[in-house]
Amino acid sequence: MAFASSRIGAQEAIIKPCDLCEDDENVNWFCKDCDQNLCDRCKRLHLRSNVSKSHIVLSISEGFAIGKRNLSNICREHDELFTFFCRTCDRNICSNCLSSEHKKHDFVGLRELQSEAQKQLDNVIKEKETEKQTMTKNYDDLVQHEDKSGYHLKEQYEKIDDRVKAIKLAADEEGEIFKESLSSIKHQQDEALKEGKQKIHTLTGLYNKEIQIVRQELRLQTASSLNDFVKESITKLKSLKPISIAIPDEQQFHFEEQIEDSQIRETIGKLFGSQKVSVTEVTKGIEGTKCNVLSNLEIIRTLNLDRIGYCSSMCLSTDGSIWIGGHGCVYKMSSDCSTVLHEIPIRKSWLTCDYIACLQSGEVVVSYGGVSYVDRFTSDGRRVEFTDLSPNGTFDIAVNINDEVVINVDMECIIIFSNKGKHPRKFKVDGGVQTFCTDRDGHIIVTHPESPNITILDGKSGEVKTSWDVSISDIKRLTCDRYGNILATNLEENVYVLGKNGKVKKTYTVECDEIRGICVNKEDHLLILISKDYTFEIHVHVTKYLE
Repeated sequence: MAFASSRIGAQEAIIKPCDLCEDDENVNWFCKDCDQNLCDRCKRLHLRSNVSKSHIVLSISEGFAIGKRNLSNICREHDELFTFFCRTCDRNICSNCLSSEHKKHDFVGLRELQSEAQKQLDNVIKEKETEKQTMTKNYDDLVQHEDKSGYHLKEQYEKIDDRVKAIKLAADEEGEIFKESLSSIKHQQDEALKEGKQKIHTLTGLYNKEIQIVRQELRLQTASSLNDFVKESITKLKSLKPISIAIPDEQQFHFEEQIEDSQIRETIGKLFGSQKVSVTEVTKGIEGTKCNVLSNLEIIRTLNLDRIGYCSSMCLSTDGSIWIGGHGCVYKMSSDCSTVLHEIPIRKSWLTCDYIACLQSGEVVVSYGGVSYVDRFTSDGRRVEFTDLSPNGTFDIAVNINDEVVINVDMECIIIFSNKGKHPRKFKVDGGVQTFCTDRDGHIIVTHPESPNITILDGKSGEVKTSWDVSISDIKRLTCDRYGNILATNLEENVYVLGKNGKVKKTYTVECDEIRGICVNKEDHLLILISKDYTFEIHVHVTKYLE
């Protein structure tokens, strides 16, 4: 236990000599399977050997991070690695435990338990993949029906025109009125179909994201932690429930074939009377998807994001456009969100752009919630690699007053780069980093995991300037306006406005499933990105929101 035991009871890692050649120099590696420190030379030999070529060899820094999490792998009573799991006592045990107090208990080897747990997780993932495929087929059927109904509608328009011309000229006005009514019904159905497709598209994106997270975290688990991880993952995955949207009856746009020549209104009534189409089945379960949002803050317009699907983050560009981070893509929208200016695929289709920030040039930088790399997207729609912080994970991202990129790394440190990804400087934040933002005074404003405190840091040195207990739990998004006020949200339902002294000035309640982002534009409008019933909108609120 070369690496793990060297840290027991210590605050920092104490690097021991290479466990193979006992050399003190260039000991930069740690074999997770052998639990040994390795120098550069022995690491190469270790990975060439048939016995150990499949072992997981990590850098010392990464091994230390894992070791800090896994001191529980060692039996405190016998100072040995856990190698068995006692089903009777529901706990990990070592070989000495097995021969003493657990001698007649039901037990299993950790590797066998790992195999069983892996199989359980694979079965659930397979089940969810099947559900996703079923919903995807449902989505395709909705698209196909939408196309067919459009073709039928065009065909019926032609029949209507031919028949109305055969009746008296006075019937023209009545015919147009009924055509408009029919178009309105088709429009209602199209809207309902669009919402149904959007629900499926968004939910399949959520399936992809949750499966991705489980797969990423799975490779970091050890034999002793895997059992609990699998239980939690299975519970989380099984909480995802598939949906199915009913396909409307294709016969609802068919007309009667025989029209009797009689009085105009009677004839028109026969022509259109059977075409009163109901879209109840289509809209069932979709109604009420629009959000009234802030009950005590005037909303001046709503920007609908149905055209781009799943949305995870938002920022404002210097040219007034709005950038949206989504699943598999980043979108540059017009200021009113009526037009998609650029739809840019990100480097992996299964990734989600969880954090996004705008540079003074109009370009944006994005991170993917725990993935090591950060990308830059130009204002004309090109992706440029910004930096790779492997093996660390990146989270929140912001741009300071010097147009530098500030990144939350592993929820422990802040790293600041130039806007081209060069000359990084780094400082660790006491208490960790839950989320952060920058202000116009050059400060970095930080919240901490499991803490109601907000800390103000010097943007250059990382020195703590002040700290407030704001009594707001689990803040997940922060932003600042030009007056120095801090806007915070826990993503669930509340938006808080805090003054420069950390006191809460206003609290607004938002009626939605989740708040995905908040920002303030140049006109002092408060923009809130929300999701509700698998739809996404940006709500723009009246100026002077503090009054």
